[in-house]
Amino acid sequence: MISRPIRTRREALLTCTFVALTAVICAGLMSAAVLVPAPVGVLPLIVATCIGCPMLAALQLPALCVALRDGWTRRWAADARLLADMRRYLRQLPETPHPLDR
Repeated sequence: MISRPIRTRREALLTCTFVALTAVICAGLMSAAVLVPAPVGVLPLIVATCIGCPMLAALQLPALCVALRDGWTRRWAADARLLADMRRYLRQLPETPHPLDR
């Protein structure tokens, strides 16, 4: 299965939500099939669907982890640069004596 690359953090979060929603819907379908007796001929189809769909959706999870981790690293690097710029600016300010120290 060839999937397109996940480009943004928003796409990664939406895909992660889709994977979780697929698992919840399949669990609900399996619960409904157990609580309301389903026909015997349909049970193998329900079981295959409820196990197979979350497994297929979970194939996207490694790409999601990479996309989320990459977004976090880029954001952290930008914050580190900003912090270094602020410290450099503060080092350039002149020292002044405290008004109460005489």
